[in-house]
Amino acid sequence: MLCRLRIVRSALLALSLGAASALALPAHAEDRPVSVGPYAQVSVGGQKMVGKTKRRTNEGPKFALRVGTDLFSWFSVGGRLDIASHEVVLPRPPQGEYTQFYGGAGEARLSLSIGPVAVFAEGSLGYTMVSTNVLETVDILEPGERFTPTIGAGGGLEYQLQNRHYAFGLGGEWNNLTEFARMHTVSVSAHMRYTY
Repeated sequence: MLCRLRIVRSALLALSLGAASALALPAHAEDRPVSVGPYAQVSVGGQKMVGKTKRRTNEGPKFALRVGTDLFSWFSVGGRLDIASHEVVLPRPPQGEYTQFYGGAGEARLSLSIGPVAVFAEGSLGYTMVSTNVLETVDILEPGERFTPTIGAGGGLEYQLQNRHYAFGLGGEWNNLTEFARMHTVSVSAHMRYTY
């Protein structure tokens, strides 16, 4: 558990250091036009439950697909579909039980570009569905509970390549699954963004 917390702390520290170095770039840094227009983005990372559910679930992989458009060079709107899978820690056999979380949300993103590097913050509002009833057996979910509104916030760093269509980044995100016993998740991911 300590090792997992260290990984999350290290990722957040890396994001902070990257943001600080981006802000410290000299004024004569390479000037690249900021990509503006419709975009598609794929993310791969890991997710951890926090709060009431952290002792009943292990970290798991998370994948997300985002599409949207940049209304301005500093403001984007779009949508996200994601899936995360977690092993559930049960007090008795059977072991090796898993549950998946399927989510969809609308998002808004603010960004500040300094040369080829952008620092961004984003917020989301959507819905999440849990795939199985295994969390009911450990009193995390009520019987029959499957859907919840979700509120999220996140941020990170992005680097735009010379080819203006492509950007790569790192980000972190917090989500509140409001109806699931105040369940919260924290995730860290790497992404590739393509702007048309």
